[in-house]
Amino acid sequence: MQALFGCGLLTLPMVSAGPAASAATAASATPAALVSGPPTAAQVGAAAGQVSRRRAQLGATQRRLTAANAQLAALQTQSEVLTERYDETLVNEQRAKAAYQVTESRLAAAERAERSSQRRVAGLAAAEYEAGGGVGSTASMLGDASGPDAYLKSAGLSQVLAQYGTDALAENQASKVVAGVFRAQAHDLLIAEQADVRAANDLKLAIQAEVARQLRFVRADRDATSQARTALSAAQARVEALQAARQAALAAAAARQAAAAARRAAAAGGPSTTVQAPSWAYGSGASATQGDVAANWALSQLGKPYLWGGAGPDAYDCSGLTMQAWARAGVQLLHWTGYQWIEGPHVPLGNLQRGDLVFYATDTSDPATIHHVGIYIGNGMMVDAPYTGAFVRIDSIYDPGLIGAVRPAN
Repeated sequence: MQALFGCGLLTLPMVSAGPAASAATAASATPAALVSGPPTAAQVGAAAGQVSRRRAQLGATQRRLTAANAQLAALQTQSEVLTERYDETLVNEQRAKAAYQVTESRLAAAERAERSSQRRVAGLAAAEYEAGGGVGSTASMLGDASGPDAYLKSAGLSQVLAQYGTDALAENQASKVVAGVFRAQAHDLLIAEQADVRAANDLKLAIQAEVARQLRFVRADRDATSQARTALSAAQARVEALQAARQAALAAAAARQAAAAARRAAAAGGPSTTVQAPSWAYGSGASATQGDVAANWALSQLGKPYLWGGAGPDAYDCSGLTMQAWARAGVQLLHWTGYQWIEGPHVPLGNLQRGDLVFYATDTSDPATIHHVGIYIGNGMMVDAPYTGAFVRIDSIYDPGLIGAVRPAN
């Protein structure tokens, strides 16, 4: 007699994980530890401890990543502020250049006015000299190293100013002052604004370099977080594999004991311990309304992961899902496909109604090989939790191994 086992439990050495699972996928779920014996509780505990350490490592890397992202966001904000200040400084520098050009034009005009006023003063001096001493005196004045100004002093400046007025000299002095102011202003404007631009550019380059540096930290922390998450997943998968192997070994041992007891009972003419055909009357199953409740609830669990021995609310194995679905309809089922097979009348596949349980076996002539169950939702489809690595989903009921259907009963 083959071993009895529930959804997600394994027969040895054959593995069967559900009607849609391939043999290769199912075989990969069998740990190598089975070669030398089933995992011990200590081994499972050690693997669980590794999961805890991996989870702590992941938490630490996630915290570092969060902090690095926060710092990066602050630096990026600072960069935006400095960039705006840089843009403002560039605009001001452009405006300063324009002001410098205007000042340069004013300076040129002032210098022309200065030269013109100098010529007019020189003309005044020459005219006064010629009036008093002839052309020879003009030549003497112009040949003087000190120029017309020296002559005016020697000739009596007050007398010249009184005779020809002060306008020309005043204009000359004013032109010198204005030209000097414009010259200094243009120089100062340009120097100051160019210094501002250099300072702003240095700040911009500095903050951009810091942002790039922090971005490298963020990427490194993100990679470390991804690696930690992968390591945690691997540790969790190992725990599940060890638990599955241990459960399978225990189930196989119990099955061997039951088989031996059945053989002894058969030899002695006593009752058999194999799964018996149900004795329910055909019409004793739950109502169609209850079946709808169970089917609709099962549909609400789509997408949740498969978990060995899972009975919700976040993960399920196949019999755990059907047990919880029918609990919503007021029918209590046991968490094992072998028991669920006899917890209601069998119904022909042509008379299925929503909520009925459909079962799969490795040998459709032997209910003792049932390994999977789904909940019928109509149109030849069922909701089931198929195998490790998969999720609660909708499958066709017409897969190899379909052995029959049961309508649960109270």
